[in-house]
Amino acid sequence: MLAHLKALIVILAVALPVFWMASAAWPATVRPEIRRWRWAFLLVTALSFVTPSIWIYAVAMPAVVAMFLAADGDRAERAAILWALLLMTVPNVGAYIPGLGGISNFFEMTHSRALSFALLVPALVMMPKKGPRRPGLLGVGTDWFVLAYFVVQIAVMAPYASTTDLVRQSFVLSIDTLLPYWVFSRAFSRPEALSSAMRAYVLVALILSVLAVFESVRRWPLYDAVSVHWGIDWDMIVFLERAGLLRAKGSAGHSLMLGCVLLVAWGWWGVIRTELKSKALVWLGTLGLIAGLGASLARGSWLGAAFLTIVMLALGRAPVKHLLMLAIGGVFFLGIAAVVPGMSFVIDMLPFVGNVDSENVEYRQRLLEISLGLIRQSPWLGVPGYLNYMEELRQGQGIIDIVNSYLAVALTTGVVGLFCFVGMLASMMLGLWGVKRNKDAPPEGRHMATCLIATTLGVMFTLVTTSSIVVVLQLTYMLAGLGVSCARLYRPERQSLHPAIGPMAVRQQQ
Repeated sequence: MLAHLKALIVILAVALPVFWMASAAWPATVRPEIRRWRWAFLLVTALSFVTPSIWIYAVAMPAVVAMFLAADGDRAERAAILWALLLMTVPNVGAYIPGLGGISNFFEMTHSRALSFALLVPALVMMPKKGPRRPGLLGVGTDWFVLAYFVVQIAVMAPYASTTDLVRQSFVLSIDTLLPYWVFSRAFSRPEALSSAMRAYVLVALILSVLAVFESVRRWPLYDAVSVHWGIDWDMIVFLERAGLLRAKGSAGHSLMLGCVLLVAWGWWGVIRTELKSKALVWLGTLGLIAGLGASLARGSWLGAAFLTIVMLALGRAPVKHLLMLAIGGVFFLGIAAVVPGMSFVIDMLPFVGNVDSENVEYRQRLLEISLGLIRQSPWLGVPGYLNYMEELRQGQGIIDIVNSYLAVALTTGVVGLFCFVGMLASMMLGLWGVKRNKDAPPEGRHMATCLIATTLGVMFTLVTTSSIVVVLQLTYMLAGLGVSCARLYRPERQSLHPAIGPMAVRQQQ
């Protein structure tokens, strides 16, 4: 049997039981939705493995997903939820669309962009421009930071790019960043739809967690078969090991990216697990996500997940009690790992403590030193051609890996761009904090705001250790958009007439 068909069978064999357990775990009211998600996941996955070309896939996929938008209801909401479900269903492999005349190529068509054209663009058209609790353009503080960062990125490219290339880069950047943010910040009109988007994403993350364990045990990167079958030489097809173990990557393309994907799912699991009917299934899902994070061997995401958990407990009920229990459990586990034969490798794998791949820590320290030196020389709008000054960091694969998203942002767009990027996430969390601290907000809204704040801080922590490549950028903007939606949907509505100024307001209206 062909290798890509074998991989497809394994993926489907894992996905079907996960969807079956999800249908049994969640209330009957959401089971029809989960069944639709199951068919969407299976069809898109099979399409990616069976079609011989990315162009056939990109053309056929909109017709497949259109079937799941035909039902009654808010189609913009359904499109956004389906995008969250399918983003990690297929590797973000891409190929350039050939150009015409003097244009060598238009842009790189990837899975995420094909998905955005099929779902987010229609959602943008279908949703009302303004309405109750749906602000217009620049109606939210986060909008200003998102737009400002977009403008800064284009501005720093303008002196060095041709008009054609500038238009191309602006278009691609809009599809990858502005479109996900705008749709996820505006498309939802019901709080229940936010939970559905998180539930859809977490379901696929649970499938990827099981597949990550399978990849690590069998030393078989399943999703590499997609790019090989499409005939695309993807630079993400790298067999990475750590301490003799395969670093699983699933559909994320790289173990670091898989760690980020599962980190977001770990944060959103705090919202979704409260809906489950069985505590046994809650524990099963929790252990599944932990196993997937472990199989990725992405130590930055491990620290990010730990930080996320601490923040969530600190912002939740009885924080002192839960943090103390977590600390006791962590010390107990490390103590057992230190004395039990065969478990010492757990400590050796930890960053800054263990000895495994200690050269990676040294590389990151040297990257920080060189980058800060360059940024000091040109702090405001980035360092043009900064890679030319980093030759000593070139690795055996022939690349200079900027494994720190904040350094990449500062080197490319300077302190101005870094302020806008961080400000986007900080302003979103400020809105969520307003919901969490508002006693008039419903309890489920305050809990969701807490989980989103913790998830955002966990992602921001992890971005110190990884590059914003493959789908990390799309995940970040989706997270920012969902945070804005949570803040606007759960914020209690203000009274149209304040009692203290009621009579005056009435006289003015007359």
